[in-house]
Amino acid sequence: MDGKASETSFVTSEDLKRGFERLRGAAIDPREGLFGPRSMVWEVNKHSLVYFLGAVQSVLMQLGHPWVATAVFEHSKILKDPRARARLTYTFLWSLLYGDLETVLRMSQALFQVHGRVKGTLPEGAGAHPMGSTYGANERNALLYVHVTAFACRAKLYDAIVRPLETSEKDRLVDEMKRYALCFGIPEAMHPRTWDEVERYLLRMEGSPVLGRTEPGVVIARFLRSQLPRPVRGPLFVFLCSPLSERQRRLLDLPANDAANRRTTARLTRLFRLLERVLPARLATVPAYQEAMERLAGRREPSAWVAAMNRMLLGRPRLVL
Repeated sequence: MDGKASETSFVTSEDLKRGFERLRGAAIDPREGLFGPRSMVWEVNKHSLVYFLGAVQSVLMQLGHPWVATAVFEHSKILKDPRARARLTYTFLWSLLYGDLETVLRMSQALFQVHGRVKGTLPEGAGAHPMGSTYGANERNALLYVHVTAFACRAKLYDAIVRPLETSEKDRLVDEMKRYALCFGIPEAMHPRTWDEVERYLLRMEGSPVLGRTEPGVVIARFLRSQLPRPVRGPLFVFLCSPLSERQRRLLDLPANDAANRRTTARLTRLFRLLERVLPARLATVPAYQEAMERLAGRREPSAWVAAMNRMLLGRPRLVL
């Protein structure tokens, strides 16, 4: 978990196999998959506001990593067809979060193969990465950064919007996320053990030469801003940038963390807190969570409501494959 420029280390099929053996041997219900309704992972990720706002927040953090930004720019449809990109990404991620164990293992293997095709060379030097150096989506240190930023952003949003989390709950979340990390080939030895270790890892990464400015990162960040609803685009983007350090903001030309923007963030936090209380359950929780709960209740196919919500979001009736 070093914030320095760590030695490049790629996940292998054997790493993934060992992770699968570890998951099969864990004391988990195969029907529930990696987590289940009583887990902190499902509790944090089931809230729509937390999940979707956290998704954009974590992506903005990840764009400061030259490998991540360049890989997304060169190997995905995010700029040409963002809906197709979201469909591919969230079908994988929600299947890992909410699928039964066999679904998790099958989708993990498929994702490893997809990531194996995502490789190239950096067209510009950035941070500790010289121009022409190779990158790949199955590199352990880059995977760890994406993994930790994703669940850390959502935990902090949950803390601000839903209710404050106890330290023991945050530690439990971190411990559960080790299982999720195994699906990407990230070994447990690399993973934070406590929430305090998560915070220290992110702080080290903020000042690390591993991060750096790239044109793809700047372009994708601008594109994400342009996709927000026009009437609330400015203040909402300020809110979404709130977890980033000043250095991370400079890497992507993002709004500064000044007094006016902190007031905007505070106002929107209060608004999202209110929305979290008044939204009906069917809208307050993500459809993939509802789909999983229906499956555990014995339904073989999503209900009409969940299928309709899935189609509206990503164009297919099932999101947990």
